Amino acid sequence: MKLNITLPCYNEEKILKKNILTLFNFLNKNIVDDDWQIIIADNNSIDNTKEVTKELEEKFRQIKYLFVPQKGKGVAIKHGWQKYEADIYIFMDADLATDLEALPKLITAIKEEHYDIAVGSRFHKLSNVKRGIIRKIISYSYRVVKKILVRSSVSDIPCGFKAVNREIIKKILPQIKNKEWFFDSELVILAENQNYKIKEIPVKWEDLREKTDKSRVRVISLGFDYFNNILKLRKRLQKKI
Repeated sequence: MKLNITLPCYNEEKILKKNILTLFNFLNKNIVDDDWQIIIADNNSIDNTKEVTKELEEKFRQIKYLFVPQKGKGVAIKHGWQKYEADIYIFMDADLATDLEALPKLITAIKEEHYDIAVGSRFHKLSNVKRGIIRKIISYSYRVVKKILVRSSVSDIPCGFKAVNREIIKKILPQIKNKEWFFDSELVILAENQNYKIKEIPVKWEDLREKTDKSRVRVISLGFDYFNNILKLRKRLQKKI
């Protein structure tokens, strides 16, 4: 099977080379029966993200650099998925906050168990999660609001570690309106609302950003943004009823 593994990136030169090589080596060792590609979807970075990736692209045929001029994590993921055709489409955050040991399970859920979407879940009872108190509060609040407003049974829709099949790319991807951080949450909610099969995978997850670069993710404002997008999506779903 062909695997499209997209990493949306914006100004990630500090961590990118190390993390791409970590992912590359993991795939070489553990995903040997599938034809995989790593797509670095550069979200119009102004640092050396392009140069770092191009250097690796020249060395390894499985690494691809894709420039995405429009801003937005969702735009980058969508471009990465649409650019290179595959059987299974995966995305993960460039900081590799989710331990790669969960990746084979993510793939198996689609490939062998025939789920439409596989989602890394930090709320799974077998997950091991390390994050700060602010993130914990916002994550739990978001989980409750999401369950009430859109009645989603998926425990952790924002986790940046997901896989989908071709059917989702064909049917759900065109329906997604958000271009930013809510993109993949909208994907899961829309798919669940249309009765696609979704599996949650336990993960080891560590908030690496909090330790090294607190300004990168404005946690509180991002939380409010999520809540606003949940409300907008709820209105869309209600109109279809």
